[in-house]
Amino acid sequence: MPRNHIHGFTLIELIAVIVLISIVSLSANSYFSGISSVSTQTLKTELLHSLRLTQIRAMNRNGFCNRWLINEHRAQQIDLDKKPDNCSTAFPNTQKSDEYLENQDVTYVASLAKYNAIFALKVDSNLITPTTPYALDFDSIGRVKQCSNTRCEIIIYGISTQKICIETEGYIHAC
Repeated sequence: MPRNHIHGFTLIELIAVIVLISIVSLSANSYFSGISSVSTQTLKTELLHSLRLTQIRAMNRNGFCNRWLINEHRAQQIDLDKKPDNCSTAFPNTQKSDEYLENQDVTYVASLAKYNAIFALKVDSNLITPTTPYALDFDSIGRVKQCSNTRCEIIIYGISTQKICIETEGYIHAC
């Protein structure tokens, strides 16, 4: 009895195509929809590292500017070579290399201008969407002066909401 060969796809081929289409659609979705929840998580980790770096610099280097600025679309540590009474309240136009660090860290942190996400700040139970740069100043034992009475929170609003807490004692953590 002759066999009739039916041309078609095997189950393995169909599953492989479905998996590939899923991967492409996930990457395209994050490209078209703005900052993803994974990107928000990564941004929170970057901000934590930057805040802790500023805190460590404040504890190790007295007499320097230990300020961290945040507005609704940008956050970064400002130049360290200024004295505390001359600390800038504006983001630098060009961030020059820091000669103190061996790796020439330019202290880039975050810029959300091209994403559908914003930063907000909660200080003394007041929710602030900083349209102008808001300064967080670190003292010589690593505490944030603006958070000395009550805990502060930095909130990242994107597809998911992420928070960073700054305790009155100076502990900086994800919350």
